[in-house]
Formats: sequence, C-alpha cells, structure tokens
Amino acid sequence: MGCLRVDDWLCDKCFSGFKIASLSCVGCGREQPRGRTCLDCRRLISLTGVISVGKYESPLLRRGVYWLKFKGIKDVAKPLANLMISRMAAISPLQQLQQSAALVPVPLHKRRILERGFNQSLELCEIINQGLKIPVWDIVERTKQTWTQAKLPDAQRSDNVKDAFKIKADTKISRSKLIIVDDVTTSGSTLDAVAKVLRVKGVKEIWGLTIARG
Repeated sequence: MGCLRVDDWLCDKCFSGFKIASLSCVGCGREQPRGRTCLDCRRLISLTGVISVGKYESPLLRRGVYWLKFKGIKDVAKPLANLMISRMAAISPLQQLQQSAALVPVPLHKRRILERGFNQSLELCEIINQGLKIPVWDIVERTKQTWTQAKLPDAQRSDNVKDAFKIKADTKISRSKLIIVDDVTTSGSTLDAVAKVLRVKGVKEIWGLTIARG
C-alpha cells in the first residue's frame, strides 16, 4: 500500500477503490435528491442537507481523517479537500456557490486547539477556498468543551452539543447559502447544532459538508 508517505499520503490504489456516499437525508438515512433533509426530518433538523464524500468504513477516508486530525499531518488535508470539492456540485452548480455561498468551519474549543495546534475543519475550508474562491467565514465559536461525538451513543449526541455554539459578536451574513464543514458526521448532531445558531440570522440554506459519514 503506497499511502501515508511524503508526497503520496493517499495512494492511487485507495482512490480507485473507495465508494462514494449516497445522497441521503441526514436524519433518517433515506435517499433524497441532492442529499436534502426530508420533509419529515425537517421539522427537527435545521440543516437543508448534508453532503459527504464516502462512508467512514472506507479505509482511505478513515485513515486520512485520523492522520489529519490526530497525527497533525496537514498535507493530507489537500487530497481530502479535493474530494470534498468534487461533491459540492450536489449542493448547487459551482459558479452559483462562488456567488452565493460561504464556508463555515465547525469550531473547536480553545483547549482542543491548544492540544492539536490547529482546527482541521478550518484547514479543509481554506483549501476549498484556494480551489473554488468560496469565502471562509470563521463566525461560530464553541462555548463549552464537549465529549467526542463518536464515543457516544446516538441518543446522547444531541444533548452533548446542545448550547455548545454561538455566533461571534458583530457577525453579518451577506450570503444566502452557508456550508458547514467538518471531517466526519454520524448522527448530524454537531452540524445541526451549528446550523441552529446560524438559522437565527435568517440564512436561506444551510448545508453540511464532510469527508465521511459514519
């Protein structure tokens, strides 16, 4: 396997073998056009929809996320972000996104930033911006440190991130689509918690964009 070497962090063999995620509702998992939240789930979920590159079971994506997030190998962010770019047309044509969308990274708590030295979601946003010229708005902050979502059962994830985010002071929203960027989503609770604070600003569409879906 040629992965995880300098200048070849994710090898061609892995890229040719992983399966693209289906476009489905983040709430119930049923397939939906463009990955939109279905009508039934929309009553409880603030996200317009969620787009992911693939399933977390994919060795390529799982390994890539691990090396970026926990090993601090920032070079792996570029191929992962490029995979995210390849999926973004499901939200809207790329030219429309450039005109009407902004990227919002899921924030880390300041203690977690001190531990890791960087926010992987912001890193992904900045690389997407380099490729597509969609602005990055780092406008949400995490107000409390939460448990790692992946270590909790589904029933506890919403409570874990409840009231964990707020919009930074003096934030003005001038675009109709916001795309919340994170590495992995399972239940969608973190993305939705961020979406809920953004909805207060009257944003027309709020999407989630992740590398993997658990």
